Amino acid sequence: MQEINVKYNLKSLLENYRVVIPLIQRDYAQGRKDKRTTEVRKKLLQDINTALLDTNVGPLDLNFIYGKSINGKFIPLDGQQRLTTLFLVYLFAYRDNDECDFLGNFSYKTRKSSTQFFKSLFENRKNIFTETESSSEIITDQPWFADSWQLDPTVQGALKTLDDISDSFDYGFDYVSVLSDSNNQKLVFNFLDIDKLGSEDELYIKLNSRGRPLTDFENFKARLIDRIKKIDSHLEREFSQNIDTKWTDVIWNIDKNAFDTNFLNLFEIVLINNLDSLDYSKRDNWTLEIDFETVEISHIKIIVSVLDFLSQNKVPEVSSILEGSIVDKKLKDRVYFHVISTFLEHHGDSLDTSYKNWYRIFRNLINNSVIDSQESYERAIKGINEQIEHTSDLLEYLAEGNRINGFSIDQVDEEIEKAKLITADDSYREIIEVAENHPYFDGQIRSCFYFEADDLPSRKIDVISIYWNKISKMFTETKPEEGLLMRAALLALGDYTMTTANNYKTLYQDNSNESSGSAPSLKSLFSSRNEYVKKLLDELDMNKPLDVEYRRIIQENISNIAPQEWRYAFIAYYETMFSKMTPSQYRMKSPFWLNRSEEMLLIPNKSSSAKNYDIHLIALEEKLKELGIQSCYESEKGIESTNRILYINEVYEVRFRGNHFSLNLIGGEEAEEEHFDSTLSFLDIAEYLNNKLH
Repeated sequence: MQEINVKYNLKSLLENYRVVIPLIQRDYAQGRKDKRTTEVRKKLLQDINTALLDTNVGPLDLNFIYGKSINGKFIPLDGQQRLTTLFLVYLFAYRDNDECDFLGNFSYKTRKSSTQFFKSLFENRKNIFTETESSSEIITDQPWFADSWQLDPTVQGALKTLDDISDSFDYGFDYVSVLSDSNNQKLVFNFLDIDKLGSEDELYIKLNSRGRPLTDFENFKARLIDRIKKIDSHLEREFSQNIDTKWTDVIWNIDKNAFDTNFLNLFEIVLINNLDSLDYSKRDNWTLEIDFETVEISHIKIIVSVLDFLSQNKVPEVSSILEGSIVDKKLKDRVYFHVISTFLEHHGDSLDTSYKNWYRIFRNLINNSVIDSQESYERAIKGINEQIEHTSDLLEYLAEGNRINGFSIDQVDEEIEKAKLITADDSYREIIEVAENHPYFDGQIRSCFYFEADDLPSRKIDVISIYWNKISKMFTETKPEEGLLMRAALLALGDYTMTTANNYKTLYQDNSNESSGSAPSLKSLFSSRNEYVKKLLDELDMNKPLDVEYRRIIQENISNIAPQEWRYAFIAYYETMFSKMTPSQYRMKSPFWLNRSEEMLLIPNKSSSAKNYDIHLIALEEKLKELGIQSCYESEKGIESTNRILYINEVYEVRFRGNHFSLNLIGGEEAEEEHFDSTLSFLDIAEYLNNKLH
């Protein structure tokens, strides 16, 4: 059986075998120019050069090279990349030395171009290295170099590595004397001929312990442990032991198929959240961007506290939040992770009332703030960091009127108000927390804050209870009960809509998970304490079905609206009106700048540049349908168009001209168009047409 602990170097290997990189092997990849490969290559070359130059540095162990030997040829199955890089280093070292026939025993058989290129490199090594010109420029200008070889990825990679060797190695140093010293080998590896091994189990164990190329996670782990060793050797021993034992079990149990990824995710979140030198914009290449010299004990302790907490699994619901953050890595997940990890690091893993207050407050702030960009994310992280001194008393801190930065101002105001109530009487906590746990409102309950600032706490909590009892029954976990009818009832009480960017009027969407740029939701409407929302709440009798109550409110209040107003037309056929709009938007727009002040258009898409619907014409169409009169609505695209027409029985065309209806025969002259008084509504026009057609 072959002795697996014997160390070889490239010279001794090539003196015993002709090394042939076979056709089945991939191209030489260590010379690629991408950022990750460049880092790996330069680190390897630096380590090689240091081992050769510095007598105080021990041998550089390049781990296992293994393959099969056939008739004096050795065919690598693992180690091709390292062998090729070593060969290129030896070429540089022996550039002016003739005692290197052994290098002729290294060859590529992946492509004909690779075969000839490496043969030519060896034969012409004396002419390809100078301190004034890059090796790749010299080589590609040689008569023996075929231009077509530049299409070969192996050739491309070798040229890049040769340039890096020429740039970083010392032209004045005698590398040959070091490389040829058999008593002090500086670049070594374990060489395994698998045909001579005693058992497959032994090969498996050895290769999995040392022979496999390191993964991104293993590379990062090694570098991190090296950094810890420099700043705290005791912590390094503890860290090294735990990361290979109990912490491994934690990450493995999250998802064994994404073990490396999830371990790296955890490191990434901790370090991006806490290192000034690393930010969210660098997340895609963070392992390349990180400056390990900036990693301090405090950062390592956060990692330790999180992994220790997860391994103990004392509080499964908290562990679940941390694990979810590691897997998903969405911005809000990252902030949640920071909230919990900050508490664990600065307060310990005893999740007492202080933790419950800390987490509840930040949960409400996170869920009710827009965090969808690097800037908003960094503000949130900074805001949490500013409260590190208050992990034990955040509730009391807020009750004194102090603020938390980095989150929604309105939500911070709400948290201050709730903190004052809870600290005034802890029995109020249950009422507040029950309301906060409603999934639709998700911690935001100022929709029931219809009290005065100077009211006594007892009066405030009574008001909250009364209004929350109604609001909680008006919404399911994801949307309002009878949402369209609710909006119609609100319109009957008044124009509750909000003007948004570009003068759109929104009727508010259902989805409470708003992001920047999306239409606001009914959650936002209720939380704004809109006057018409309060009227609706005050009028509702919750002992009766909601739909019955909404219809009653509409019936009792629609008479207060003039029939020629857009609200009247909308409410009369609210289901049809809503069907013309996208539920995620529910937007309207009035082209008031064209002196069409009473005209209101339903915007079916996100943009008003498409086909839009005139509320008055749609209401007329629906009324005519009830009268048995056929009509068809057509419109040109764009909000500035005046060609929105309702065609009646293929005889008439009706338009709404800004504040009044007009009538003409289809194809009639403009001078023949009949204009109606602005006080006439779609009801009057429908009656007029009914009489005219019958």
